Amino acid sequence: MRTAGRPLAALVAALTLAAAASPAHALFSDDEARKAILDVRGRVQLLQQDSQKQFDQLSRQLVELSTRLDRLEQTSRGQLELQSQLDAMRQEIARLQGQLEVQTNELATTQRQLRDQLATVDNRIRRFEPINVQIDGQTLTVEQNEKRGFDAALAAFRAGDFRGALTGFQLFRAQYPDSAYQPSVLFWIGSSQFALKDYSAAIASHQALIAKYPDNPRSPDALLNVGYAQAESGDRLAARATLESVIARYPNSQAAQLAKERLPALAVNR
Repeated sequence: MRTAGRPLAALVAALTLAAAASPAHALFSDDEARKAILDVRGRVQLLQQDSQKQFDQLSRQLVELSTRLDRLEQTSRGQLELQSQLDAMRQEIARLQGQLEVQTNELATTQRQLRDQLATVDNRIRRFEPINVQIDGQTLTVEQNEKRGFDAALAAFRAGDFRGALTGFQLFRAQYPDSAYQPSVLFWIGSSQFALKDYSAAIASHQALIAKYPDNPRSPDALLNVGYAQAESGDRLAARATLESVIARYPNSQAAQLAKERLPALAVNR
């Protein structure tokens, strides 16, 4: 606006001087002076129009700059608020991550302790849970203490401790009257008594096995042992009849083959 104002002021000053120096009648008679005045007036109008345009343009630019400044200030304030919110969120995330790590470690520790406790309880339970065992060719279920008791008595028999084996099997029979081991227990009781040369007791035990469990796989051997016990006690006739009964009742058993081998020694004429 100042640049446009300076030419306009100079032009006005020139017109004033020209008017003062020339008489009034000379101005209206002189065509050249009149043209000069009209030209100056046109130039003045153009300068005024140009100045107004520049003023209007500067005003618009000022408004635009003010608007942009307001926007920038608003954006800046928004960014500051956003940055503040982001910083707060980062701090909260860091705090939650710390809590999560602590809880994760506590959970891992708790799970490990629970696994250890469960393993301990499971091991304790397993010591009392029934187990499957093979008895006389069959898979049967027994208590663990039951199996340990039977195995201990059988180990004593195999070690030659027939008195200890007999006591162990007799205690077992009284403690577990419904055990799946009962046929085997009767057999080993009779075998222990035979080893101790208590032949009458051995005969009674084996006969009890045959009477109660006639289809048990040990029945042929039990009947064979009855014959052996009768022979050892001097009753040769009874022994021979028993061995013949083994052959007749269990013809395909190993006990039948052993009975055939023993029969010649029990001939009546000997």
